This record gives sequence, structure tokens and C-alpha cells, in this order.
Amino acid sequence: MMTAEALTRPVCTATIGDDDTVSVTIDGVDQTFGSMPEAIGFLASTAGDLSRPVKVTAYDPSSTTQPQTHLIVNEDGSVEADASVPVKKRPPRRTTPRPTQATPASQPERPAGRQAERPVTADVDPTSVASLPVIEDAQPEAAEPQASRQAPQPAVKQIPDIPPTASPEPAPVSHGSEVSAASAASQPVPVTVQVEPGDARIKLRPEVKAEKAAAPAREGFRGWLNATFKAKLAASPAEQASRERRARIQRPLETHCTMAVVQLKGGATKTTVAYHLAATYGRIRGGNILAGEFNENQGTLGERAVAGSHDRTTLDLIRNLGTVTRRTSDLVRYIRPQGDDRIHVLASPPEGADRRRVDGTSVKAAHDVLLSLYNLILLDTGNSAQASTWQAAVDVADSLVFVAQNKADDFRLLEATIEGVKAQGHAAKFARSILVITNTAQPNSERLAQLKEYGESIGLAAVVVVPFDRSLQEGQDFDYEALNPATRRAYEEATAALTDQL
Repeated sequence: MMTAEALTRPVCTATIGDDDTVSVTIDGVDQTFGSMPEAIGFLASTAGDLSRPVKVTAYDPSSTTQPQTHLIVNEDGSVEADASVPVKKRPPRRTTPRPTQATPASQPERPAGRQAERPVTADVDPTSVASLPVIEDAQPEAAEPQASRQAPQPAVKQIPDIPPTASPEPAPVSHGSEVSAASAASQPVPVTVQVEPGDARIKLRPEVKAEKAAAPAREGFRGWLNATFKAKLAASPAEQASRERRARIQRPLETHCTMAVVQLKGGATKTTVAYHLAATYGRIRGGNILAGEFNENQGTLGERAVAGSHDRTTLDLIRNLGTVTRRTSDLVRYIRPQGDDRIHVLASPPEGADRRRVDGTSVKAAHDVLLSLYNLILLDTGNSAQASTWQAAVDVADSLVFVAQNKADDFRLLEATIEGVKAQGHAAKFARSILVITNTAQPNSERLAQLKEYGESIGLAAVVVVPFDRSLQEGQDFDYEALNPATRRAYEEATAALTDQL
């Protein structure tokens, strides 16, 4: 390496933002990059211009123990720790354990040396990884005291048909165990087990999720350090939040579900929201996902999505519904695969087509077949609450996705949409439905607050705001890869909030 040739000039810093963007400053000139690898590439080109390595101070404000990391970036893009700078670390935060309940005399005492055996973990300065030591992650340690506190559950909550673990000596019996034993003796062995909310067995999955959330960072600056120096730094708050959203989206469901995207105003982002919710499901959850149009008028889903090898639509499917069996292969002639988004699109017929057969009855019949083949269906609806197709979509939907842009007329028609759903007798669905608000290029903060307050006032489960994104402007083809990171996060949150209600 050429560490000795690195000089203190130019002064280079890299500041990591909450969204993992990196702001690089070279002698006071600032430039922002989407990720640390992009920033390193820029610094490497600077080193190439100078024909020598450059020193960089990386700032990670979210780190509780090591907010600064001193690096040397070489001309070839390789990175090493700057050993000339002494390591300065903040002392780890001391956490005060919660008071525990007194241990009953009948329970075995906890070994005195257990606390001493527990490894003390903390974030370690990545500049000290010249010999690539393993950096312990502080996140798993935070979970153990909670698990230990939950361990001494009263025996009365145990389910009688689960036999205790065999032991060479009889285990001490608490007062609660006597109650449980008496209860078990008073009735025969049950044929089935009724698992009540709070039962320890249904907590296994959340514990697994928590363990995954505590895995070392794979994204952002910390993920880059882990990959470069073989470290094990904990994930940043932004990455932990992303993992939590993904876990919610991937939650197992008991049945196939349908969601209808509704708003009586045309051009109010119904198609955009329907497609990107489906695409978020396809990319994160997987399985058979369909975004379909059953409109009384021509929609734009087929135009903005990836074109298929055919131009068949929902009208063709309805006409030939009698020949479609409950096999996915029968739908190949009607659906349009969407590549990396891992979903299928079923488009509405164009203007001029005979739409007399596309009515509420045929929509329900087609939906019945599609629901047997697709795990999740996102329906893009029309603009008239009096249309039988719109009413059928609302009828078959398990949850509704109300949409609105940050515009005055969108607000008025959102209220009309809500009234239309109430008129159909589906006000009970509000509690498991969400509102997705899409901001404009010049958002009105007062109106945005009013929209959010309105969504909460009618009892919707969640209100999510999608930021303005030029790649989603009216008429442009859908390209999930072109979405801004903030837009992706918003759609992930909307998808997670929707899944929470299914």
C-alpha cells in the first residue's frame, strides 16, 4: 500500500446521512452521492488526479460509540484504515437493568457467574481493523435481558398437553404449578390444543425476526465497512427500519387476499399506487402477485407497464372464462409478466372495444378464478361509484387503498370516494384500509396535514405519504429501479401497513 504518501491535503470528509446518502467535501466543496461505494469511487478519482492516496474522515452521526472513521483511499479504489490517527471512541452507553421480581425460594437460584460469563459487546472502531478482528454487534446483547426477564413465566399459563422436560430430580413446584396440575387432572387429555394470545409458542416467530434484525449491517456505510474490513458492525437505524418493514411485508397470511385502489378522480395516482404496491410485494414478498384493471373506461396500466407478447385484456379473459381452469398456465395468454418486479399485469380493454360484457357480474366471476391462482391481487378501479365494475371491486376487496394527491380537488373527491364506499355498505373495511397521499412538486403542508388528519378521523389503519418523484410523472413508463430511495421507503411502509391489516 502507499499509505506513507497520503497527505493531509486536500481535506476530505464523508458524512453519512440518515438515508445512507454520503456528502463528500473536498476543501469545502460539497457533493452528494447515493452510497458509500459511489463516494469512494469519486475519492479514488481524486486520488488519481493527485497521483497519490488521499486521507478521508468519515462521519457517522448515528453511531453511539465511534462517530468518526479515518480512512485512506488509494488511486485504485482500495481503502485501508489510517493508522496514523489515534483511535478515539466514546464510552459505550451504560444501561441500567430494570428491577426484576424477587425469585421465589422454590425456584433454583441463578448462577452468580452468569453475568460475568456474558460477553460485553460494543461498536468497535473500524480503523482498528488492520488485522481484521471480529467486531461484536451490540444489538443481540440488548435482547438477552428481555428474554431472561420473560423466562420465569407463571406455570398457570402452560398448556396441559405439553409434557415437561424429563429431569433426574423432580423440579420444584411453585404455587402456580399446583393450580396448573389441578386443572390438568380435572379433565382428560384434549384432542386439540387451543393456543391463546400470548402463548409462548406463538412468540417464536417474532423472536426469529428480532434475531434477523440484529444481524450485522449489510447496507450503507456500516455495511460497506463490514464488507471491506470483514467487521460486524450493527445495522444503522435506517437499515433496521428497512428490515422491520420487510419482515412485516413477508408475514405469512392465512388465505389469498384482494386489495382495491379507489379514488373517484381520474389521474389521482390509482394506477401508479396499484402497480408499485404490487411491485413491492413482488420484490420483497414474492409469490403470485397480480395487478389488474377492471375499469368501466380505458385505463393506463397496460400502457405504462412492461408490454407483453400479446394485446389481450380483461375483456378477452371474461369472454373465455369458461375455458380457463384453475391452473396458472391457462392465464399465460392474458397476463403480462413484469420482469424484475416479479408480478403479472392484467390490462383493461382499449377504447372502442365492446365493454358490455365487462360488468360487475363478470368482474366477480373473473376475480373468483384469479383469486385461486394468485396470493395477492391489487385492483386498479375506475372513476364512477355508480359503475357496477367499481362496486364489484369494492365488494370483493379485503382491504381498500384510498389515494389522493396533495391537491384541493383530490381532497374533495377523496371525501366523495369515502361516501361512495359507505353507500355500498363497506364502512367496516375502513379499519383495515389505508390512505396513500402523493406529494406534488410544490406540496402544500397545510393541506397535507388536513389530508392526514382526515384519514385518521375516519378510522383508517394508516396514512402514508409518498414524496414527489419525477420518475412517476403522468404518462411515464413504470421503472421501479428509477425510484428515489425515499419513494421506495414510502411504498415499503404502505405495503407493510396494508399487510398488517390482512
